Amino acid sequence: MDLNVKQSGIHSCVLHTSYFKNRSGKVYKRAAERYLRTDLPCGLAQCEDCRDFGTNPLLKTENPVKNSKVGRHVLIVDSTSLIRFHDLFDSELLRNIIVTQTVWEGVKAKAVPAYKKMNSLCYEDAKDRFHVFMNEFHCETFSDIPKYEDVSRGEELLLSTANYLTSHWEKQNVTPVLMVFDEESKKRLEKHYQHVLHLKEYIQNLEDSGKQALLDQMAAYESSANNNERQIFEEHLSHDKIMEGIANGTIKRGTFSVSRENYREATVIIDDQLNSWFITGNHCNRSVNGDVVAVQLLPEDQWTCPEKKIRLRDVEEYVNNADDMGKVEEDDEDEPKAKKAKKNSVPTAKVVGIIKRNWRQYCGMLLPSSVKGARRHLFCPAERLIPRIRIETEQAEILSQQRIVVAIDHWPRDSKYPLGHYVRSIGEMGSRETENEVLLLEHDIPHAPFSDQVIDCLPKEEWEPDLNDNRGTLPRVDLRHLTICSVDPQGCTDIDDALHCKQIGDDLFEVGVHIADVTHFVRPNTAIDDEAALRGTTVYLCDRRIDMLPCLLSSNLCSLRGEEERYAFSVIWTMTSNADIQSVKYHKSLIKSKAALTYERAQEIIDDPKEQDDVAQGLRGLMKLSKVLNSQRTSNGALTLASSEVRFDMDWESRTPKKVMEKQHLDTHSMVEEFMLLANIQVAKKILEEYPDCALLRRHPVPLKESYKPLIEAARHRGFEIIVESGKGLADSLNRCVDKKNPMLNRLLRMLTTRCMTQAVYFSAGTVPVPQYQHFGLACSIYTHFTSPIRRYADVIVHRLLAAAINADDIQSGLLSQARCTKVCGNINYRHKQAQYAGRASVQLNVVRYFKGKVETCEGFVMGVRNNGIQVHLLFILGPEQLGN
Repeated sequence: MDLNVKQSGIHSCVLHTSYFKNRSGKVYKRAAERYLRTDLPCGLAQCEDCRDFGTNPLLKTENPVKNSKVGRHVLIVDSTSLIRFHDLFDSELLRNIIVTQTVWEGVKAKAVPAYKKMNSLCYEDAKDRFHVFMNEFHCETFSDIPKYEDVSRGEELLLSTANYLTSHWEKQNVTPVLMVFDEESKKRLEKHYQHVLHLKEYIQNLEDSGKQALLDQMAAYESSANNNERQIFEEHLSHDKIMEGIANGTIKRGTFSVSRENYREATVIIDDQLNSWFITGNHCNRSVNGDVVAVQLLPEDQWTCPEKKIRLRDVEEYVNNADDMGKVEEDDEDEPKAKKAKKNSVPTAKVVGIIKRNWRQYCGMLLPSSVKGARRHLFCPAERLIPRIRIETEQAEILSQQRIVVAIDHWPRDSKYPLGHYVRSIGEMGSRETENEVLLLEHDIPHAPFSDQVIDCLPKEEWEPDLNDNRGTLPRVDLRHLTICSVDPQGCTDIDDALHCKQIGDDLFEVGVHIADVTHFVRPNTAIDDEAALRGTTVYLCDRRIDMLPCLLSSNLCSLRGEEERYAFSVIWTMTSNADIQSVKYHKSLIKSKAALTYERAQEIIDDPKEQDDVAQGLRGLMKLSKVLNSQRTSNGALTLASSEVRFDMDWESRTPKKVMEKQHLDTHSMVEEFMLLANIQVAKKILEEYPDCALLRRHPVPLKESYKPLIEAARHRGFEIIVESGKGLADSLNRCVDKKNPMLNRLLRMLTTRCMTQAVYFSAGTVPVPQYQHFGLACSIYTHFTSPIRRYADVIVHRLLAAAINADDIQSGLLSQARCTKVCGNINYRHKQAQYAGRASVQLNVVRYFKGKVETCEGFVMGVRNNGIQVHLLFILGPEQLGN
């Protein structure tokens, strides 16, 4: 914040002299002029003397939260309270607070997180509760000569501010109250000023039931400060030491990733080649999954390897007592024998500092202490990668029956667990609404109703398409005469894509992919575009869909529904029966789909020889060409992988699963996919050709050979060899892994291969070397997403790029900015990943709901063997899935 003052109202000028010592020990003298003023406002709305000065925000004379210790009052807070307890000040119970300039500068110099919170409270989130008073520029409150020997300069300036405001507010009958950190500070200051309370004392005397939550929040800090047990973790290096180590290469920076099989183990990727260091036990040094950490490689004789053991925090720590948090269990200190074997050791490191915390508010449940009357309890986050959090509360009996939200405050060296505080309750544990809310919050899914500003961007519901409504110089093409149809899952209402195929020569076919023209309605720099960019993707749960765009667009005006005219963006090829492309055209179009089919219905039409209408003929043409396209891709090394995929038959009234089943793969799934892939590849080539420095593309990095180790070992145990030198070699070797006695083996190995893959990501062209543009899984040199703009914001950007490239729309501001594209890619990569995780969590939740109280017998297959357990995959939830897009 810039602390600026007006040019008028100057009272006097003071020459301020200070001394400071540099790193070499040399002492310097610094002199500065300070202009003291008479026109700096006190911040009280009812103060007539300061009314003409103008200020924002203004504090109210009547504090709506009463305190039994004082009457009408304003709080002047000290810097230690803000630094140690800055999260407390989010509470609406703490109001009418003055932050002096001295305190502001002190917090800014000592604690960046506290400063950011203070700045947000004073000028954004709670500006009606806070006022910054420029005490060091006010002629009545500035003090250069010490008056008291028993207080610091900062405390003396607080006292001078309090004394000035006492006389200044005499007419308003408002008492300035000094609120300090602790009892010791209170005793020191109340010798010189009557109205002094320490923070806890002030909260204890609030006349509001919500004060208990604030007291609980403070308790964790207090117990940590009083804990004199031995230190568990090493001290983190200073920021300067970390930066020095990174500069000379002895320290690496990376994101801390906890193993999903063993919560005591983690890895940190240290470079762009995806090389990683292994971290275990206390060497994790208070890191939380997702933190950006500084790591230092251990001497080679201390290297170890992951133990082949399943360790789930849910099981091992369920009965731990929060009061035993300072103790180190024997198992923590004694390395397992498997780890002492140096034969399989890997580069092993330790965390020496935290560069950026990834802490957030966590959903979960309270594990009450077994000690009667205890205040300390452990909180169990829903995300098993997050450690238990110790909180202090007197509401344990009530909270243990609810899903609650807890925030981490800090993690001292002497604590086995981070310390945090209770934030709020979500609802009754086990209820459908509560568990769904937990799922959405945990995966950071924006799910609030669309704002009025977004709704105002929508056209009227009775909107009708107009062929002459063009945005650019290239006119929209009328394709309503074509036999176009869509093929989608049962119950799909957000229909992004439709296709057509017709024979136009002896060995010549016209094939079209028609995609909803979302960008006609979602214009840049509007509220609806901002909201779509934030959400990034539509999220599909078992019992609901959280749209990226409002329903009027996603399920109506943009959706390519049967027998309704709709705007589209079309890619049309002329190709031979061998799928050799002769030409390709791109244009905005007006279409009228002849049928909105399900995958099952489309398959029935193709298979039924009695079906001979134009739709059936078109579908059969598409099917034949798709098989040729698929053969071409697989011969190039495209991978066909598998994963577990479950479908539920839902009771939509109660939103509970009635039946759980495997998703059946049909040829029509592959038919649609092949043409979507072809369109995406074709559009990627076009936008990269036009915009080589800012085209939004999607790449799938080549996995490291080391990541295939579980797959290679699993196949070798069954007599097969996996080749991982290339995608083609991998695809061919997977095709050879067939056991007639065990038909499931090939599918299980393909599922294992999926787990070895890296994550496909969006990126801006020009930000990585061209060879890294490739999509490994699809075996293509370039790829993007164009075919689902209703549910993916990446496709919206690609539509705008393609429209600009063919003069179908204007080039919008920022569209050709590589920096902006990179920023958009960062968000949509995150949202895409979180949507995937949320979808899987929804499946798991509904599987649990379905089987609750039931006993089922089904066939299972062992996927992995560990020292203390096995991993089993149940047959009823198996289903194929191509890696594809």
